Amino acid sequence: MWRRMEQAIAAACVAVLGGGASAEMFEQVTVEVRDGAADVVAGSAKLLADRLREMCDAEIRVVTEPSDRAAEGLTIVLGVAGEGPAVDTLLAEWRCRVPDERDPGPEGFVLRMHGDAEPATLLAAAVDGRGALYAVGEILRRVTYHDRAVSLPDDLDVRSAPAFEVRGTQFDQGHTMLQLTGAREWTFEEQQRVILDYALAGANTFEVSVGLKADDPLYRFMKSFGLKTLVHYGPNIGDGPPEWQAKEGIGRKNYLCPSVPEARQALLERCENHFKDSPDFDYVRFFSGDGGGCECDRCKPYGGTYIRLCEELSAIIHRYHPNTEIFCTNEKTDNAGDEAIWAYLREKPRPWLRAFCVGCGSDAMTWQPGRRQDHRMDLFRYPGFGPYSRYPQEILHNLPPEQDLVCYNEVTHWWYSELGYVRFPPAPDANGDVPPHWGKWIYERQPDYFLAQVFHRRTFYAWPRYYHRVFNDLLRFGIGDVTHSSGHHDHFNQWMWQRLLWAPHTCVEDVVDEYSRAWFGPEAAPYMAQAVFQLEQNLGGSDPMALPTNEGVDRCYDLVRRAGEALPRRWMQNNWLWRQFMQKAALDKHVQLDARRQLALEERVVRRIAEALAKGDTEEAIKETLSWLEPQPESEEMVRLRAEADRLGEESDALFGVRNVGYFSLDHDFIGLGWYRKTLEEAQTAAPDQRSVLLGLVADYTNPGEGGFYDNAGDPNGAPHMVYGTPYDHGQQLWEGALSESNRPSQRLMAFTSHEDQGVTFAYNGLDPEAQYRVRFTLVRPRFEPFCADLMAQTRQSIYADEHLLAKDLELPEHEAEFFEFDIPPETTKDGTLTLRLEKQAGLTDKPWVDVAIWRNNGGWGTLVSEVWLVKKP
Repeated sequence: MWRRMEQAIAAACVAVLGGGASAEMFEQVTVEVRDGAADVVAGSAKLLADRLREMCDAEIRVVTEPSDRAAEGLTIVLGVAGEGPAVDTLLAEWRCRVPDERDPGPEGFVLRMHGDAEPATLLAAAVDGRGALYAVGEILRRVTYHDRAVSLPDDLDVRSAPAFEVRGTQFDQGHTMLQLTGAREWTFEEQQRVILDYALAGANTFEVSVGLKADDPLYRFMKSFGLKTLVHYGPNIGDGPPEWQAKEGIGRKNYLCPSVPEARQALLERCENHFKDSPDFDYVRFFSGDGGGCECDRCKPYGGTYIRLCEELSAIIHRYHPNTEIFCTNEKTDNAGDEAIWAYLREKPRPWLRAFCVGCGSDAMTWQPGRRQDHRMDLFRYPGFGPYSRYPQEILHNLPPEQDLVCYNEVTHWWYSELGYVRFPPAPDANGDVPPHWGKWIYERQPDYFLAQVFHRRTFYAWPRYYHRVFNDLLRFGIGDVTHSSGHHDHFNQWMWQRLLWAPHTCVEDVVDEYSRAWFGPEAAPYMAQAVFQLEQNLGGSDPMALPTNEGVDRCYDLVRRAGEALPRRWMQNNWLWRQFMQKAALDKHVQLDARRQLALEERVVRRIAEALAKGDTEEAIKETLSWLEPQPESEEMVRLRAEADRLGEESDALFGVRNVGYFSLDHDFIGLGWYRKTLEEAQTAAPDQRSVLLGLVADYTNPGEGGFYDNAGDPNGAPHMVYGTPYDHGQQLWEGALSESNRPSQRLMAFTSHEDQGVTFAYNGLDPEAQYRVRFTLVRPRFEPFCADLMAQTRQSIYADEHLLAKDLELPEHEAEFFEFDIPPETTKDGTLTLRLEKQAGLTDKPWVDVAIWRNNGGWGTLVSEVWLVKKP
């Protein structure tokens, strides 16, 4: 059924995307630009011609004199209004209002087509130099390619300018992505192409390295198109003796404490050395954390220390580059730090600061990885447009009128990021606060459980509907955004962001349609538009276990495949982006088939052992099921999909230096089949009574027996008896080496407490006063990444039943979960109630708060538990 519906939609979309007016085909195109035009205008004319030549065999020329126009075909007259007779003459003849900074606005342009002229003429009149570049972008999005010709709608009439002053991003392949995928590095020409791709979408600013020199070819290239540059600068980055070192938020090295006079002087000298011989950067963005900052007592509140340091550094920069504009952020500051910043800025005019920047790690109203220490709970009284909007509004209220708000958003990580999926519910902040109910939807967006094991937080993805909402919540108070990107895997997200910075009221369907037509052509666009939306749905949502039954995986694969069949040869031959979509679709389908296979095997093992327990033939059942659990070859379809993903990745790498990281991480034990193998092997040699217990766990794992209770402590909805403790979020992104995949999914989830005196606690009522009970715990502690492993002294905890000690300083197994069982003292349940509580090891947090905070930020735990069974003994 959906295929028939899809065909109808596709036909309708082709009609819409093709334009409502008839379009003549032109085998000759002349791009006319004034002789001696500014570099950006002349470069834009050449760029237009080059891009047209790439996609068809029409005759394309660039001329500088009207007399050189072709007698037929299409002439595109490109220039800045008021700077050339050809543009001005057509504006007057066609009675078109001269574009200026008021109408349509700075960086804007006018396009008007006169198909009945001799020859047919398209006027592209820009307000300024960059406007000519953006006019070219609009032409390229509107053009339709044929084998030897191009066409444009006869009624093309556009008057447009950007809605936001600052529109930018990073551009690179991402160091981590290159390491993970082994993709080749971009050539200089490919770097230029990426810059121009985003510029043609509307970007005017690109982040560059602070070490860039004035004669750098890429810098000169950007300036030749009138593009702006931004440096992301760490005010307290530096080297020095141990006594100079900062107490950085998660313990990173190579940051200095600005409150140490010698360290501060070193930071000032570093700034001078960087900028005295640097080119003129349009913007310098100082960042206060992630990494960076200092949480020592001398710097408190760090916001105040930071903003004063920024002013000193700005004076150095302005000594050499008086026109450079300064942005400051409040990443990873706390409430007191924010107040110190606002108070300082309001003391007197601070002309050195152009705008304040809210972005990665800034938000005082969302609980996200990296752990801001406290939150603005007073702002939750009324939701307004929600947390993403309310806090920027508050910042703007606190800024003096001479400073604007600009954004620094992160649209590059699909999980473990400020705007990404949340893998674990939020832990309380340092004050014990958690988000209220009306912000809960943020934390209910979870990555698909299976996909999250395969795909790194940097992977190819698209989030049209979600990011469209985020954009409109966040940008309503700012003057623009220069987004953070850590690779080219976020291509759609970055492109959409630039288009929305140009025209924020564009509906998400129109943005996706435009993207699909621009990158895949009108024939393939309807399929690709649906695939983009489907990819977003497949990545996760409210049901993280949906992948095995998600029909959208097949649908996305089929849509992208059909788009490929619709792509003309010229579009397909160099289309690395289609290959990226197809590779992601193939990998998702492979993961789905593997998940289904593993779940089917689990069901088969569980059913066979349950039957064996009922019939008494357990020895034979153990042998049989262990043979099933031996490694099995992939199905033919899985082999085909793996090979297809490999081929597509090789092609996209050869074409543009991009590959999908998931291909290199396909093989996983998603559901803990290793636990079944280990448990059955133990049962094979166990005494009869113990064998029955082990096989009972295999057959009906969560069943506590009659009168018993089970809690999956890491699942907020699966732990009805847990009265204190929150799901363990590991502090940092979940390192793949943290826990064994032989752990069952419920064993990989945990409840924890960190620095609090009270440990994870369970309370039971309605117990049988005459019965005896036994408790079983599943315990495991994660391994930590090397950079923070030396901070983690915790290995043990104590366990109490009411006030009766069950285990003193019990060491938790590392990496692989184990069961621990204890008899409950009968006197504790005589009143029909019981409290089970954990207690952290002595002295664990007896240290300065700054050290505790760093430990906590990295996943430091005081008590930790995965599962609890309270079993009524026979």
